[in-house]
Amino acid sequence: MYFNVIFAFVLDVGDYLTVSYNCLGACKVCIYFTPNCVGFTDGIYRNKYVSPPGEIYFECRDERNIYGGPNPCSTNMAPYNGKCRDLFEIPASYWQVGYGVDCSGRPNGNYKSERIGKCDIYYTCVNGNSTLTHCDSGKVFDSKSSFCQNPVNACNPCGSIFNGC
Repeated sequence: MYFNVIFAFVLDVGDYLTVSYNCLGACKVCIYFTPNCVGFTDGIYRNKYVSPPGEIYFECRDERNIYGGPNPCSTNMAPYNGKCRDLFEIPASYWQVGYGVDCSGRPNGNYKSERIGKCDIYYTCVNGNSTLTHCDSGKVFDSKSSFCQNPVNACNPCGSIFNGC
């Protein structure tokens, strides 16, 4: 009888990992470390209940929690909108993890990277959403024309033109 209660709890919560924390009921610690995935689409999410924020993630598949722990993405990547993304694709305003441009409140258009020394990328903002674009090899983003140019035709600091920028 006791086993059936535990088994029913795990299925009702939709969380396979609670058993690994030795939780036999809906304790707050279990809920914090293994959030319920009911209503989540498949993907990787930041666990907002664990401090410091951004250190622990969980992954949902078929509304079940299948992973809980540190960043499961490759080096220079982090979960964003449920998938592992390059840090330059993630806005800096997102939990202070990314290096990307935050397009909320900006007019539609192309914007330079706000990271010093990243002249070969730019962001296109459309309706508050950003898309990372890499310039072709040997070209840099020119903030005056809003497109990739040869460095001799681009404004400083990425190019060699100082006047008229």
